[in-house]
Amino acid sequence: MDQISNVEVSESFEYYLSVLKNHLSYVEDTSFRWSDVNGILIIQLKNTDSLNKERDASHATQIQITSESMPIPGMSKTEDFFPTLTMNTSFKSWRILLDARINRLNIASLENESTINAQGWLDDSIQIRRRLLNESADNPGNPALQICYGNDLMPLREKLQVDDYLVFVKRRLADVYEVFGVRSDVGLGSGKRMFKSAKASNDSTVFSIRQLTGEKEDRETATKYLDLVDRKQTGTNVLLYGVPGSGKSWTIEHEYCKQDSHVERLVFHPDYTYSDFIGQILPVVDANGQVSYKFTPGPFTNILEAAYKHPQEEYILVIEEINRGNAPAIFGEVFQLLDRKVEISDIVDDKYPIGTSEYEITNANIARIVYGNPEHKVRIPSNLSIIGTMNTSDQNVFTLDTAFQRRWEMRLIENNFENVDEKLAKAEILDTGISWEVFCTEINDIIVGNNVRMSSSEDKRLGAYFVRLMDLQKDPRMGDLTVYDALRKKESAGTLSEDEKQKISEIREAMKKNRRFPEKVIKYLWDDAFKFNREVIFETTEYRSLESVIRAFMYAEGIQRFKIFKQNVVDALQNPESEQ
Repeated sequence: MDQISNVEVSESFEYYLSVLKNHLSYVEDTSFRWSDVNGILIIQLKNTDSLNKERDASHATQIQITSESMPIPGMSKTEDFFPTLTMNTSFKSWRILLDARINRLNIASLENESTINAQGWLDDSIQIRRRLLNESADNPGNPALQICYGNDLMPLREKLQVDDYLVFVKRRLADVYEVFGVRSDVGLGSGKRMFKSAKASNDSTVFSIRQLTGEKEDRETATKYLDLVDRKQTGTNVLLYGVPGSGKSWTIEHEYCKQDSHVERLVFHPDYTYSDFIGQILPVVDANGQVSYKFTPGPFTNILEAAYKHPQEEYILVIEEINRGNAPAIFGEVFQLLDRKVEISDIVDDKYPIGTSEYEITNANIARIVYGNPEHKVRIPSNLSIIGTMNTSDQNVFTLDTAFQRRWEMRLIENNFENVDEKLAKAEILDTGISWEVFCTEINDIIVGNNVRMSSSEDKRLGAYFVRLMDLQKDPRMGDLTVYDALRKKESAGTLSEDEKQKISEIREAMKKNRRFPEKVIKYLWDDAFKFNREVIFETTEYRSLESVIRAFMYAEGIQRFKIFKQNVVDALQNPESEQ
């Protein structure tokens, strides 16, 4: 079915891009987005193009892409899709090699295979050959371009059948092509077709053709354009700190991450390392089963590459719990890049935009991934920000030294209810008649006032977002738990009726929900905030274990749930205004 005839010329590229994005949305990640694509080459495989098992095994694997006729309106000549040395007779024949990638998920989906381990991309290549067809003494021959020799794209092509599609895409400023397989029922037209976006003519990608010339290319020229191109100047390092639940992640989401920002999130922890963050050398098995060792980039290197190659887009790397890992060791030499350029020098300026790393480092592995040149010096571009969060109560996990902290804009997230949704702030804690805001405020006043007997008491406060709304809501199906105790005895004796089985099941489901608050908040106060002086807040003469505290809370009703606290605490909860 030929669909392009029903598509306006000006919309042909957008139409096919939309079809592919819809069908292959799962391939998007930090290194590839359909919005970056400005060229599409669609090849419907003929019998001579496919690798089907019925054909002659000695048949060549290449595909001819030279236009067989003038392109349909809205299309471009297929040979214009790749950088070539023209089709004139200045060069009789040649062959060049271009970098390409194929997607593991795409390969697995073509065979309905498990996608559990099918993540990321396989590096591959595309050989392009110019040759003269029908050349003789009387005929100069017809120039033709052919692609895919030998094992080019083999893990993907061997999954495709006659009439399926091999789709090549070109991203703006990317010197690597992505190639996908699409089944024939998607309906991408017939033959070989190339479509370019209206902005494709502004693509200034620099390709290396050393495989043809045998000469060393000028690597600095290949990246000069992106080094000094007009780039967003949003780059900064911000470290948000405060008590657990004060709203650090909420602040990042609502104040720093814009709708069109590209955000990558990760969490530091005691076992997180430099290799996890930056990347490491790992064994790689190619299509022929050969093992080699290759640098596999981590999240920092991946987002650095994406930000560098997309200068007009904003990228944000969010590091949650930054002090739960050994941050200086995880950053390693990248620590030096956290110093940002803050002004343009009137004397000698490096021409980099404000927000770029003020200093550069040498790291061949990062440079090879980001710039395609291991000799290029590494900097954080001005359109990449790094935002970290740190719970002040966790400072004893790993200490952030002064040299590390001074490279960040420190921002304390105040622990108050000024910007908290009233649905949460005013929510009643189960059936107690006490709102979360009142409970949190009064308990925090006690924690701070307990400073003499507890070090860093301020850091032990309850954050406004310490709980969620669902943690405060009561499930009325629980009822009086003495009923539950009676049913449990009958259950142990095996004498429950069907109605009673249904009843005890409902009670247990309700108990799970109603236990959320005491298991989260009361437990924290007992085990952490007042661990060394529980008598300040709890009735320890009557309740000597966390088990007895939570049981008393669950079996009581209304304000009596808080009888686990001393009377002065209960009075403060019931009359908060009198305490002010």
